[in-house]
Amino acid sequence: MTIEEIFTIGLIAVLATAATAAIYIGLLNWMGAFYVVRCAGCRHLTFSSANQSRESCVHCRHPMLMHPIYSRHHSGVRVVNDRLHY
Repeated sequence: MTIEEIFTIGLIAVLATAATAAIYIGLLNWMGAFYVVRCAGCRHLTFSSANQSRESCVHCRHPMLMHPIYSRHHSGVRVVNDRLHY
């Protein structure tokens, strides 16, 4: 097997796993056990077990883990009252 074939098989496996996970997340949303909501603090999409926005998300609590380069250059800057509405 060449490197291209191994890479192609790996890519197919990753995409199939992601598609299967997305299907199960959608089914959980239909059953009311899993919701995709917006964070009240930063407006990022986050997961919740209730159909209401969360007060904080992973982006709010751990900005260095989610966006390390951006948070080093913009420490302490919060986006408030942005014009972008969802």
